[in-house]
Amino acid sequence: MCILFIYTDPSPPENGYRLIVATNRDEYYERPTATAYHCIEENIIGGRDLQPGKEGGMWLGVSLTKTENYKLRLGTLLNVTGENRKGKGRGFIIYNYLKGNLTADAYIQSLPDEHSAYNFVTAELSENGTTIYHASNSPSGCTKFAGRQVLGFGNSTLSRPLQKVVNGRQRFEEIVTSEEIDKDELIVKLLELLNCVQRHLPDDELQRRSPVYELLSSIFVKVDSAGYGTRAQTLIFVNYNWELEFIEVAMEDGMNVKPTWQSRNFKIQL
Repeated sequence: MCILFIYTDPSPPENGYRLIVATNRDEYYERPTATAYHCIEENIIGGRDLQPGKEGGMWLGVSLTKTENYKLRLGTLLNVTGENRKGKGRGFIIYNYLKGNLTADAYIQSLPDEHSAYNFVTAELSENGTTIYHASNSPSGCTKFAGRQVLGFGNSTLSRPLQKVVNGRQRFEEIVTSEEIDKDELIVKLLELLNCVQRHLPDDELQRRSPVYELLSSIFVKVDSAGYGTRAQTLIFVNYNWELEFIEVAMEDGMNVKPTWQSRNFKIQL
């Protein structure tokens, strides 16, 4: 997953949202993947990695298990491009967080220093408020965001965001804070954002991190020569009444010249 936008409002109006997420996952088309599903036993919604040796890892998911600390937990993972840091696969950072019962703060402190470069972003929603955490090992650190937020994350450090993240976050904020669009139009506008192929250049930070920076400078990525690009798009909504809607639009066969896209939708009362 290469770009992530998050909106939170712990005290929304009755027609508003406690959480809105819009995100693209970029990956090699041939990498085997299970599209999003609701695992009843673990009470987790999300896709799973099927790469041999990394089966079960996740790039994004939500846990619906309630505790005294939260009603919903979101976990997402982005790599940090261009970092010379080799280590274990990162997918189980998300899975272990969502299936466990530690708060994000405690879980982040427990993470061993053995993974490849990552940005780990979580959101915990409760009746008392919403907290977003960003943790990374490149460089090591953790930042907490509480209350009403509009945030964007990508494949660089928090202090040096990519231009597509900066510009995309601005457009995301315009969409989610508009009082003139209904739910259906909101979904359409967010998918238009995730499908944007405009190149956000110049970008010195992205150029420093990747020799093919121009091809990676758009929100929707498509690098046919490398068999790589945006494979899944996810929208997540939690409204005032604690109704969750999880929408995934995923590429069915990325190696096909004209791949098909299939949509999955989960609606659950929290």
